[in-house]
Amino acid sequence: MHSQSEDVRAGVLNALYWDLRVPRDHLSVDVENGWVTVSGTVDLPYQRTCAEFDARSVPGVVGVTNLIRLTEAQRAGRRADQVAESRH
Repeated sequence: MHSQSEDVRAGVLNALYWDLRVPRDHLSVDVENGWVTVSGTVDLPYQRTCAEFDARSVPGVVGVTNLIRLTEAQRAGRRADQVAESRH
């Protein structure tokens, strides 16, 4: 017998699967009492937002904790941009 958490997790994974903006193979989903935790890494900041939006759109989700991080290369590039901006 499936629990409600398993059904919600399946729904979130399905939503991520169909969102081509999100690199779903780099993400993991955990659910406890309707609260979803999405973790992993993505290349671009908007991908974090899209994954969270996808999770929130699933029936039965009461909240989302977004632990998705940017890949190391993306974070290094953002730091370089911030340093360049601070010099102007």
